Order: sequence, then C-alpha cells, then structure tokens
Amino acid sequence: MVDDSKFFEAAQALAQSLSQWDLLIIAGSLVVIVSTSYYRPDTRRMRAAYLLFLPAWCFLALSIYQGIKVQGSYVAYLVASRGTQVNHATINQIALGMEDATRRQIQGLEVALLCLALWLLIYISWWVFAEKPSQGGDGR
Repeated sequence: MVDDSKFFEAAQALAQSLSQWDLLIIAGSLVVIVSTSYYRPDTRRMRAAYLLFLPAWCFLALSIYQGIKVQGSYVAYLVASRGTQVNHATINQIALGMEDATRRQIQGLEVALLCLALWLLIYISWWVFAEKPSQGGDGR
C-alpha cells in the first residue's frame, strides 16, 4: 500500500508557499502604486501601463483561491483517512481535485508574473529612454 500522506502534505505545503508569494507580490505592487519615491511617467499613454496591475491582481487572487482549495482538499484527505476502512476511491478523487487546484494555482501565479514583467519592461524602457523622468506621485 502506498502512503498518500506525503503527497498530500507536499501539495499542501506548496499551496501555502505559493499563496504567501501571491500575497507578497500583491503587497509589493501596491507599494509601487501608492509610493511617491520613484519616477512616474508624465504622459497618460505611458501611465496606461499601470493597468497591467489589474489583471495581475486578479490572477494572484485566483492563485490564492486555488491555494485555499488545495488546503481544503488536504483537510478532506485527513478526514477521509481517519477511519479504519479507508475508501481509496474517495482518496483518489480528493487527490485529483488537489492536483487540478495546484495546477491552476501555479498557472495563476505565472500569468500574474507575466503581466507584472510586461509592466516592468515598459517602465524600464520608459525610464531609460525618457528625456526627463519626473519624480513623485503628482507627475512633476
């Protein structure tokens, strides 16, 4: 008989770690938005790149949600494996749900990072090629 507990523990630990990264990225990107200690574009066209934060936050939220589903699957596994008569079909069903949620959690994080990388590329390009970047939150 295979010990499923290591699989479930590893998936739960991964989900927890990814959710922590999601929250850190959200917090860091919010600091970028509200901070006034860095250069900001003067033109509306260049500031439009900040709209990339919106889908990034949505995908990070999706990633966190999927992490919660993984945590729930782990709890379901613990409950299902408590009895003396373990139902392997139920355990397999829980594992499949956990695998799907883990895959979606990773995908959500990847897409969010892609959005943020695109914003960073635009920002760095503007910063390098702009004639005179403006510092501060008021655009001056």
